[in-house]
Amino acid sequence: MEQVGEDKLRVRVGGREFEVDAACPHRKGFLAHGYVNAARLRITCPLHHSSFSLETGEAVTGPTDERLCAREVTAPTG
Repeated sequence: MEQVGEDKLRVRVGGREFEVDAACPHRKGFLAHGYVNAARLRITCPLHHSSFSLETGEAVTGPTDERLCAREVTAPTG
């Protein structure tokens, strides 16, 4: 993971890259200190263990149902 600006993270998993919010929407936990599950393409907040899909931002588990802003980053062609 790497910080991109003040409010985004770049997450690289299996040759794919995703850009997500740097803070969990639940209690603003720092996702840079969270856990990335490469097999399930999820990121988990270290505070209350809310887990989010890297592909859609959907809350998968945990105490929140708020989405994380997430998008797949594609390399420029040409």
